[in-house]
Formats: sequence, C-alpha cells, structure tokens
Amino acid sequence: MAYLDPNRFRHLLIRSVALPAVLGTMLAVLLFWEVRQLLQADESADRSDAVLAQAVQVRQLFIDRETGLRGFLLTGDSQFLEPYYTAGEHLPDATHLLGSLVSDSPDQQARLVELRRRQAAWEAFADDELRSFKSGGNWLRPVVEGEGKRRMDGIRRLLDEMSSVERTRADQRGALAERQARMVLWGGAVWLLVLGVLLSWMGRRQLVVLSSDYESLLEKAQAQANALRASEARLEQRVAQRTQELTAANRELETFSYSVSHDLRAPLRAVDGFSQALLEDEGERISSEGHEHLRRLRAAATRMGQLIDDLLRLSRLSRAELRQEPVDLSALAREVAEGLKRGEPGRDTTFDIAPGLTTYGDARLLRVVLENLLGNAWKFTSQRSGARIEFFIESRDGHPHYCVRDNGVGFDMAYASKLFSPFQRLHHPSEFPGTGIGLATVQRIIHRHGGDISAEAVPDGGATFRFTVEASHP
Repeated sequence: MAYLDPNRFRHLLIRSVALPAVLGTMLAVLLFWEVRQLLQADESADRSDAVLAQAVQVRQLFIDRETGLRGFLLTGDSQFLEPYYTAGEHLPDATHLLGSLVSDSPDQQARLVELRRRQAAWEAFADDELRSFKSGGNWLRPVVEGEGKRRMDGIRRLLDEMSSVERTRADQRGALAERQARMVLWGGAVWLLVLGVLLSWMGRRQLVVLSSDYESLLEKAQAQANALRASEARLEQRVAQRTQELTAANRELETFSYSVSHDLRAPLRAVDGFSQALLEDEGERISSEGHEHLRRLRAAATRMGQLIDDLLRLSRLSRAELRQEPVDLSALAREVAEGLKRGEPGRDTTFDIAPGLTTYGDARLLRVVLENLLGNAWKFTSQRSGARIEFFIESRDGHPHYCVRDNGVGFDMAYASKLFSPFQRLHHPSEFPGTGIGLATVQRIIHRHGGDISAEAVPDGGATFRFTVEASHP
C-alpha cells in the first residue's frame, strides 16, 4: 500500500486549519461588533440613570434655596439661610455636572440653557428680596403675590421635563440593550452551530482520507521505531564509552595538575630559599641594587606560587560535585568580613551586611564567591579613609540580585569586558596586589549555580558587583 502523499496531507492540514480559523475570525468580529453595540447601549442607559439622579439632586438644591429664603423672610430667623447658602454653594457644580452628562443631547442642552437663564432670574429676585428685607423695604408683597414661587415652579417644571425626557430615553436604551444582548446570544449560538457542523463534516471527510493510509504509516512508524531502538542502543554504548574516557581523562588531569603543582613548586621553593640564603650569608657584600633584585626575585616566586594555587583552584571548580543545600549568605559574609578585619585591624572600614540573605546552593563554593568579592572590595578601598563595604539584595525583573558595593577606586566601564577573564587586571600590581584569577573563579562558580554576574563602577567612585543564583531545592 502506498504511503500517504505529503502534499495531500499538507493540503488537508491547511484546509483543516484555515477554514476554522477564517470562520472563527468571522465569529470573533461579529461577536466583537455585537458586544460593542451592547456596551454602548448599556453605557447610554447608565448615562440616562446618572442624568435622572443628577436632575433630582439639582431640583432638591433649588427647593432648599427657595424654602430657606421663604423661611427667613417670613420668620426673620437666620437659621433658614443656612440651607439657602449651602445649596447655593453646591448648585454651580451640580448644574455643571448635569450639563456634562447631557452634552451629547442637543435638546437637553437647550433645556439646560433655559434652566440657567431662569436660575439667574430667580437668583436676582432672591438677592432683591434679601436687600429689601434688610433695608426695611416692601419685601412682603412679592412673597404674598407668589412671585418667587412662580419662578421656582418654572425651574422645577423644566427639571421635571428634562427628567421625563431622559426617563423615556432610558427605557428606550434599556430595551435596545436587551435586544442587543439577545442578538449576541442568538447570533453566537447560530454561528457556533454552523461552525460545529462544518468542522464535523470536514473532520469526518479527512478522517476517511487519512484512514486509507493508516496501515502503511503504521508499518513505516514501526520500522522507524525499530531503527530508533537500535540507534539508542548504539548511542547508549557510545555514551558509556565516552563516560569512561572522560572519567579517565579527569583522573589524568587531576594527576597532571598535582604533578605540575609539585614540579613547579620545587624550583620555586629553591629560588626563594637560595635567595633568602644569599641575603643572609652574603648580604653585607651585596649592593643595595642587588638587595632590590633579590627582593623582586623572591616576590616573583611568591606571586608564581599564588598563581599556581589559583589556577589549581579554578580547574577544580569545573570538576567538583555541586551540592544543593540551604545557604545563609549573610552569615558567610559576616565570617569573611571578620576575617578581613582581623588581618588588618587598623583599617578604617565599615561593613554593612544585610541580615537574612539565604539561597540554595553549594556553601563551600558560595563562600569562595564572597571571599573574592568582599576581598576585592577590601583591597580596593585600602587607600580610602572612611571606607564602606555593603552586601545586600535588590530585585530586578522579579529576580533577586545579591550585591557587593564599595566606595573604593572603581574602574572604567570601557574595560569591564576584561573583568572575568583569567589574568586580566585593571590596576597595576604595584598599586593593588593580586593574580587576576579571583573574578574568573567567581564567574565560574556563579555559572555552575545557573546564575550570572555583572559589575558597575565609576573611576574613583566605587564599584558594585551583582550576581544571581538559580536556586534548585534539593
């Protein structure tokens, strides 16, 4: 039986994906339009409700103004003026809000203009009445004739008319929103039914086409599975062989490292020892220049020994087994800081170590990280009076970053790319001693913990080193 034609399968797959995608997109557009219409209808209904509520509030404020004025004129009691003035303070804001709510309705805007005109007329009438009352004029006649009440009745009728119109609109908009909701529900249901029928028909048709080639595909898959199992067996054999070779290579590397260390240290000890003996036995006959040469010779031997130690430590980091355990970084940092201060008790340096900084990782290796970072901060603040070294945590992009900051000599960020390379130094050894291995060691440890390390600095303005640890709970 012939295998399934890839082109035919591709065409079937495209049709099975394209048609549902097109129909689904059309359905989404339709539903989006209908939902948008529904939301607009709901928003209009809500606006009408807000207009009604605001009209009631404005009407009540006018009533408070009128009753307060009338009560004061009839009784002379100034307490009646309190609601009068209070309503007068709130009325401008209330009418302004009412105007903003009916800003999309020209007829309501026209009524609002008339309302403001009538309000201004009534306010002028009220001011005249108050002045006449206070000056002893004939204020009673307009009250008896009902002039103020007639003016206020006109205002109330206008507000009632606005409320009646808006109530009718609210009913119409509510009915429209209900119709829109039914359209969304029925339109979506009908469209989903059509989509389901079409997809079912297409799925059945394609299943019939694909089932005709199922046996040939199954035979091919079984043959490929057999070949894959054979390949896996060969691969496992090769992996085991490679593992044995790597294990042997690691043992040879350990032996070579020990041999190199031992063979290099012997001549270094001889150079240092004979230089010391020469100084002790022949020191009086050697010139001052000779003394300086011997001092430099012994310093170079010591530096070579430090380089050997650092290189061996760096090489062991790639092979040492990584243990995962809870690590109290704050406690480790305090121990390192105490050790540094004991080594140079006269230094004017302050350590600020944040408490409670913990993570998961290899405590031994993370201690090496802090020894190098805090040791560098200690070294590069040695020429600074009032030196300060901080260890704290900050969050960046939702991840914790552990930071070591100092106010030492810093460095130029143009050379930051050299920081974590072995033997790269940004300061002369005569200024600050070191082998240039420490930060390379730190970077290798951090990378083994799944993290990263970076640095920021300003020349003569201090430096900040930030590192992350991908905590893997045991």
